[in-house]
Formats: sequence, C-alpha cells, structure tokens
Amino acid sequence: MKSFYSILKYVNNPLSNEIIALGLVVIADEQVYFHLSHQKLELARKLNPKNYKLLEFSLNQFKNFVKKETVDESVFLFRSEKHLNKQFLHRLYDYNNGILQFSKPEVINSIISYNTFHDYFRKFIGEELISEEKESVSQFKKVIEKKLYNPLKDIIDIDYTLKKKQIETLFFDFHLDGLGVNGSLYAAKAIDFNSNRQLGQIRNDISDFESVIERLKILAVSKGLSSDHKFCLIVDPYKGNKISYNDLYNILKKDNMPLFDIISSKEMDKFVNIVIDKKARKFSEELNLNIQN
Repeated sequence: MKSFYSILKYVNNPLSNEIIALGLVVIADEQVYFHLSHQKLELARKLNPKNYKLLEFSLNQFKNFVKKETVDESVFLFRSEKHLNKQFLHRLYDYNNGILQFSKPEVINSIISYNTFHDYFRKFIGEELISEEKESVSQFKKVIEKKLYNPLKDIIDIDYTLKKKQIETLFFDFHLDGLGVNGSLYAAKAIDFNSNRQLGQIRNDISDFESVIERLKILAVSKGLSSDHKFCLIVDPYKGNKISYNDLYNILKKDNMPLFDIISSKEMDKFVNIVIDKKARKFSEELNLNIQN
C-alpha cells in the first residue's frame, strides 16, 4: 500500500505569502502519523504575537477534526479503525481557513514506521522529534510512580487514559495519572516542567485537563454524584532559565486555576490520603456499573 504525506503550513503574512511549515501528516497502512513542531510554534508566536491566539484556536479546530477521524491518540501516532487513504489527506488539503493550509498529498515510496516518520519529519520540517522515552525515566516520573502509582495501585485507575467514547461530551483521549470515584470524583494529572517537553505541549496538557474536569463534572451531575470532587495538578518548581517556562509555571496559582488544586510531587500524599480515606474505587469499573445506572 502506498504512503502519502502532507505538510501543515501556517500563513503568517498573506500579503507577502510568508509561510512556516508547522507539522507533518503521513498516511501509511491505514495509520495516521502526525506531529507539530513546537519550535516552529514558538517562532510563530514571536513573529506575530497578536495572531498567535488565532493560530492556537485554528490548531485546536484542526486537532478536533483529526480526532473525529481517528481513535486512540498517542503523541506521534493516530490509529484508526476507519479506512484511511489518500482521500483523507485530500480532505485536509481542502481544510483551509486562511491561517492553516495543507500541501497537496504526495507519495512516499518507502515503508513508514515510527522511526522513518522521524526521518521524514526532520527532512520536511527541519527538526528532530523528542523521544518520550527520555521523559519516562525522569526523576519526576519515578517519584510519581513511587508516591502515587504504588500506593493507589488496584484501588483507583492509575496511569490511565480516559477515552473519548467513555464520556459523551469528551471529544479527545486524555491521560490521567489517577482517576477514581466514590460519591465524588478524584483525578490527578502530573506535568513535568523540567522535562524535554516543549512549552506548547505543556500548555495544551493544562488546557485539556481543565476541559476534562468540566466534562467529568457534567457527568457527575447527570449521575447524581456529589460536587465535593478533588482534582489535582501535580507540578514541581521549574528549575531552568527559560523565561516562557517560568512565566507559565508562575501562572499556576489557585486564583488563576480554580478548577483544580496545585500540589508538588512532595505533597502527593494529600491526594493519596483523600482517595484512601474516601474509599474511592476505579472509575473504569464504576463507569460500567453504578455510574451508568
């Protein structure tokens, strides 16, 4: 089966036709490989700060469009049960709102895998993809596993991906580090500011966490649950010297983020103790039992 690619482009200045290549989409064996360059996103933000919010809005619209066509999102790969082919890329080619454009689908005469997608991304977009494996062995991740995963293992869902099909109002899959229920909902999301992750990815995680919380609260109301929920964002102080990362970390205060509590990895016992004291159970099991009744 032939493979096809299309380049996602940002039109920074329509008058001069100034264009920045932001990302790459590849269709191969009914799989969609997709990734955005967060370095190029930062460049776009610096070049035109006034238009950056419009760019973020347009990208979110596009992501929702892609997620409607695919299932089981991961960082670099969308897998789908639907028949994906060149026509899918032509639909993206037709997706044009002035700011975001896609190049006409072109053939790739080679077998595509995770590694070869890295090569094509470097070739067409001009940067290396950051391996998530580097992040998975970080000290922050080890602390999360020790202080959150281990004590709550077999009690609530840990290291858990909430699927969009599980909640009617949820339109994307989202990874949570803990999710439980017992009259109220208990959810935790850990974000490592000191990892290799790009700022845009971190921003998206925080925004998506807020969105997931709103949808979980809607679900709770519909099922007659209490409103005494506990939602926590786990972040440690930023130790680097990048102003943009430091600014984002400093925004994370209760007054600015009313939907969740902000705790450090050293304070995770607060969340763990509440879950245990409230005798919370796995959300995934309750979803198929009491919550749906």
